[in-house]
Amino acid sequence: MSRLLLTTALALLPSFAFAQSMGTEDWRSKWPEVVIGIGTGENVETAIQRWEHFGSYMQNCMKVEKVTMRVASDYSAIIEAQANGDVQLHWAGPAAYAIGWDISGGNMEPIAMDVSKDGELGYRWVVIVKADSPYQTIDDLKGKTLGWPTPSSASGYVLPMQYFRDNGMVNANNEPVHFGALVQTGSHDNGMVSVVQGTIDATTGWYYSPRTGAHTRAAGAGTIKLDDIRFIFESDIVPNAPFVATKDLPEPMKQVMRQCIVNMPWSDPEAFAAVGKDAFGGFAVANHEDYLEFIKIRLATK
Repeated sequence: MSRLLLTTALALLPSFAFAQSMGTEDWRSKWPEVVIGIGTGENVETAIQRWEHFGSYMQNCMKVEKVTMRVASDYSAIIEAQANGDVQLHWAGPAAYAIGWDISGGNMEPIAMDVSKDGELGYRWVVIVKADSPYQTIDDLKGKTLGWPTPSSASGYVLPMQYFRDNGMVNANNEPVHFGALVQTGSHDNGMVSVVQGTIDATTGWYYSPRTGAHTRAAGAGTIKLDDIRFIFESDIVPNAPFVATKDLPEPMKQVMRQCIVNMPWSDPEAFAAVGKDAFGGFAVANHEDYLEFIKIRLATK
């Protein structure tokens, strides 16, 4: 994966110089300021500290006058802002992209995705319990309280609810059948904290692998301790979260966005180290076809 990303980055460098000059005055005169939205399962204060480095990097790399970062724990606010034309680029989960693509009439497209520190291009949704709890499987959660972050989260809500519906654990309206209660926690971090504190019995979440994911990111921020939680379920692999551009932006502008993101680990290692801390290993190119399954789920269940 390291060789693949390096090859990708080197292949992009010549075209990057071309894109910097192609139509430069045209799109930069219309878009002197770029607004980037980040929908993150982290607590917002921690996420702002992480992603401010991405904003300053993108401003320098894109050579625009200003990049404004908007960070929210709820993906909905970010995708609605982009659908309304107030955000030009966002990073959030695959299900959030499907929702944004739908409500914008197809006016959004993925241009890149995150890559794990171990080189995975996908992640898994998981069910998390307190380390010393007696629960070993989802079946053991009968009558118990399960947390979930936000309704636009692929790993926290969309995919788990589909699985629970298919297995008779919730009804067609996502109301609990197997579980005692379903509780919205507001973020992945809040869900894990609630599990550790005993407020809920389990929560949905995600990881690239047991070695890295939302849990290591939260532990790195001091939100939880890794020894306090345990995983009792993991799904099949899911495509990683995309960076999504507004589709009708000028092509040279989107090309520069894509190349800046993919080249970040080499172009500004210090900024990338801050953004990727306890989470990312790099970024790769993505496209709409990677997320067709989420589009299908969105159209079937909206």
